[in-house]
Amino acid sequence: MRIGNGTQEAQEAQKESQSNPFLCFLCFLCSVPLLLLAGCGKVGDPLPPFIRIPDAVKDLGATQNGQSIVLTWTNPPRNVDGSAATNLAHVQIRMNDSPVATVNINAAGRAQSYVIPGVQAAGGPRTFTVLVDTTQGKVSRISNAVSIIPVEVPGEVTRLTATVDQRRITLVWDKPLDHPELADAYVVTRSDTPAESETVSDTRYEDSSYPAGKMLTYQVTPVRRLSDRTVTGVGPKAVTVPAEDKTPPQVPTGLDFAQSDTAAFVTWNANTEADLAGYRLFRSGRSDSDFKPVSERLIPTNGFYDQTYRPELYYAVSAVDEFGNESAMSAPFRAK
Repeated sequence: MRIGNGTQEAQEAQKESQSNPFLCFLCFLCSVPLLLLAGCGKVGDPLPPFIRIPDAVKDLGATQNGQSIVLTWTNPPRNVDGSAATNLAHVQIRMNDSPVATVNINAAGRAQSYVIPGVQAAGGPRTFTVLVDTTQGKVSRISNAVSIIPVEVPGEVTRLTATVDQRRITLVWDKPLDHPELADAYVVTRSDTPAESETVSDTRYEDSSYPAGKMLTYQVTPVRRLSDRTVTGVGPKAVTVPAEDKTPPQVPTGLDFAQSDTAAFVTWNANTEADLAGYRLFRSGRSDSDFKPVSERLIPTNGFYDQTYRPELYYAVSAVDEFGNESAMSAPFRAK
């Protein structure tokens, strides 16, 4: 009777649950975790591990600058597995298969350089390679190899000067004392436009497009021309100059006059400065003092008709440029 009654009770409870929607929903919620647990037993394909070995440098280059060799390259942006190179540490530099320096990396994917000073021309070619390592000690493959044969170069230029006059800045210098015969040309750069260098063959350079009023620094470096390349000599030599014209014109020469019955026509040789504004003509009754200008305005030509002339007067003339710079007076000339 108990068994039969239990079975009957269970059957009645099952009928009640099927007829009650709320109880059916509770049964569904209880079954979800079991389904999820059953799904956790499936394992996917394994992922390959990251291989954080940096790519090799591929663009190593070498140039001679004076008595130094400059190496340039681009640090690898990625590792050999394609992941970002976030833990680069050093660049190991080798010359002729021997280590010469270890350089800290500035950043992945960025250009970098290193200067090897004091390289003598004797000794044959130098072959350079680099390796890149990480903070975990992983090392890249060897870079491309680059070779260079150092040559003798001209020394530093001497006696470099700069003059601001006639709307231009003029640089002049002497050839180097060391190997002057190797100085085939000169590279001139200006501090505010360093990328716009100019190469000249003479020991003179004129700049007519400078910004007035600024302090400018010019650099001059000799270069040697070879059949396959141009090698920079020792330098650069620098000179700094304020871009303001403080140079007066030359003193006028050839003062003379032609007399008429009532006046005199005073003449002199014309100055050749490009920035000439005019002349001042002076006169005095004495040869050593008391010279006064004959006109308040500048005289635009190299002659003046003096209607107040009288015999025994002394004349002198000066030149003035457009920046207000005035030459000294010429030697006095005595009119008859």
